[in-house]
Amino acid sequence: MANAGHIDLVRDRLVHWNDWRRKNTKIMPDLAGADLSELNLSGANLARADLTGARLAGTNLSGANLSRAKFFRADLSQADLTKANLFKANLSQADLAGANFNGADLTGAFLVRANLSGAGLIGACLKGATLGQASLFRAKLNKASLAQASFFKADLSEADLSEADLEGANLQEAVLERTNLRGANLANANLCFATLLKANLEGAILDHAAVHGTSLWDVNTADSRQRDLDIMPPQEPVLSVDSLQTAQLVGMLLHHEKARYEVFSITLNTVLVIGRFPPERRPVLQAIKDALRRGDYSPLVLDFHLPGSGDKNEIVKTLGRMSRFVIADLTGDRRISDTLDAVVHFLPTIPIQPIGQADGGGQGLPDSHWRKYRWVLPLWRFRDPEDLAARIGREVVTPAEEKAAEIRQKMSFGV
Repeated sequence: MANAGHIDLVRDRLVHWNDWRRKNTKIMPDLAGADLSELNLSGANLARADLTGARLAGTNLSGANLSRAKFFRADLSQADLTKANLFKANLSQADLAGANFNGADLTGAFLVRANLSGAGLIGACLKGATLGQASLFRAKLNKASLAQASFFKADLSEADLSEADLEGANLQEAVLERTNLRGANLANANLCFATLLKANLEGAILDHAAVHGTSLWDVNTADSRQRDLDIMPPQEPVLSVDSLQTAQLVGMLLHHEKARYEVFSITLNTVLVIGRFPPERRPVLQAIKDALRRGDYSPLVLDFHLPGSGDKNEIVKTLGRMSRFVIADLTGDRRISDTLDAVVHFLPTIPIQPIGQADGGGQGLPDSHWRKYRWVLPLWRFRDPEDLAARIGREVVTPAEEKAAEIRQKMSFGV
């Protein structure tokens, strides 16, 4: 229960309050649960005051001394705390939505489970602060000092941390979805099991960051520095790489046996099949897939008939490099031939088998065009799905495997 005398005094002229504090240095003000909303307490000395559960929505606390004050579960939404001193203050579970902490000192402050959604912390100092499970959705932390701060399981979605200093910060299991970390310093930071979805890391420094279990998707890492990233869990041998994407892949391969098997099996068993397969040509596609499956291959199909705006050249190039060999059905669509022509020189170690259905329409570039590529086999023509099913093993799969063996042999001799 708040001290009524303390409440009346703080509501009176600030000069009287601050004078009383100077004369009564050993008294810790009890303002727990007090309603101080919308007051002008700029420059007030509230150091070590107990404001647990207090209502300070919209209150002006700019330049106030709030060091070691207790704001547990207090309401400071939309409050002005510009350049306030909050050294080791306890703001755990406080509502700080939309509050202005620009230039404030929150060194060592406790903000566990605090709501900082939309709060302004531009240029603020939160060195060593604890923000575990806090919500910082769309918070502005541009150029903030966050070294050694803990954001364990915090939500930093759409927050702006551009040019912030996060050296040694703990971001384990934090959510960094669409977070702006442009030019931020994340050296030695703990990003283990953090989620970075569409985050902007352009120009960021990540040297020696711990990234075991970090989840990345569509992250901008242009001009960022990624040196000696630690991809192993604590107490395990140190293993470092210089790329977040490599760290994610290697970490998955090392710690997930099933995923490791699947990735390794891709290059061993996957066959990329490209072509146009409208309903009337589905039997052709089915015959190809059935034949591959009988040979213990895994068909990976890119159907040009289906809608999609992605860059098919890039898709074929990427998937082709992961495949044992490629089957390209050139029947009836010049785009397939053009795509193959655009990417063929990127796949010199992958056998490519063009096929085409007799009387199935144009097949693009002439057979002679492909002969200059040693890894492209002669065009094979089939009459119908039944003919394809009967002969694909000896006419397509066997020659592709023989070509693969030939390529491997030449590579082993450096040819």
